[in-house]
Amino acid sequence: MREQIQSIIQHEISKGCIFDAHSIIEYLIQNHSDYYLSFYRNGTTEFYHSEISKTIDSFDGVNIERIGESWSLNIHKQFSKNVCWRKL
Repeated sequence: MREQIQSIIQHEISKGCIFDAHSIIEYLIQNHSDYYLSFYRNGTTEFYHSEISKTIDSFDGVNIERIGESWSLNIHKQFSKNVCWRKL
């Protein structure tokens, strides 16, 4: 999953753009659903998405910077607080 997330950040997100974990998760579901599902293990969707967010955050200081929080639409079509990053 780490390599796929890194590829999305490097190749799909333009320099200077702000994004959150919801946007990466939605991108994975829409464009790489089998890959997204293949990494899901026992547990809740919320825990799985938290792990994806932690993976994104592992790139902080490398090619993204954490800049705060957003309030955005999740996969359940509900709004929730979420971490934001800017692509460097």
